[in-house]
Amino acid sequence: MKVFLWNGIFGVAFILAFNPVCADHWVYQDSERSPSQKTALIIMNGFGGSKSACKAQFAFWKEQGMDVFIPEVLLRPSLESSSVAMEEFIAEYGITEYAEVRSICYIAGAFLLHTYLESHALPNLRYVIYDRSPIQERAPQAVMTAIPVLGTWMKGKVLKDLSEAVWPAPIVSPSVITGLAIENRATGLMRWLQDEAEALGPFEFDWKKIDSNASDAFHVALDHDMMYTRWDILGAPFLHFFAHGVFPEGVSRGRLTDHPFDKHQPIPE
Repeated sequence: MKVFLWNGIFGVAFILAFNPVCADHWVYQDSERSPSQKTALIIMNGFGGSKSACKAQFAFWKEQGMDVFIPEVLLRPSLESSSVAMEEFIAEYGITEYAEVRSICYIAGAFLLHTYLESHALPNLRYVIYDRSPIQERAPQAVMTAIPVLGTWMKGKVLKDLSEAVWPAPIVSPSVITGLAIENRATGLMRWLQDEAEALGPFEFDWKKIDSNASDAFHVALDHDMMYTRWDILGAPFLHFFAHGVFPEGVSRGRLTDHPFDKHQPIPE
């Protein structure tokens, strides 16, 4: 447990790191064509899906020839209520009616997508890119260990639920092509929670061990917060994956640093 003084000092930093998520769904639809003629992109955000993050995602992806959906389904009360919201979103926007569905999944968003797929068919799902972070994926457990009261106050019971959840099985289907974008830099939040994160065991950066079912992966020198906004870096490889089922040749398939908690490592420009 962190000393009490640090809890008070960290309060402001925690608020900045865990921005409130979007209040409403962000939706862009081409009204001139029917869903059966279009591709839908569903961006499944996690706790980093702040208003500014959604704005950056929406600005880039609505220009890429797809209907874009950023559902606000990660709800404070619980994972169960979030799963219900996910079901309602899919039904409300007729996602099953699209010719093709693609998805970009952040950590908690992947949990909700996988939970949905355990009990519902989405036969038009073709591509999924996961934002994977060996460090950030430990945030719910680390927060609930170090600052459980503050964490629950900021994000609701859903954070506690996620810290204790048994994760659904990954997507394994010959009709779905999956790829990984792997963060190689810790956020300020996780640097502060480094001891709690490391106490959970060694970090795995080998993408084939992270997800042996993935078709391809690349490592990027960004932290979790940057993964929501740096489409100047992520946009091209993501679009390449959606077009070809693999990431482009120029990206790194290997780990970029042995010191992901070093805040002085260069940030791509």
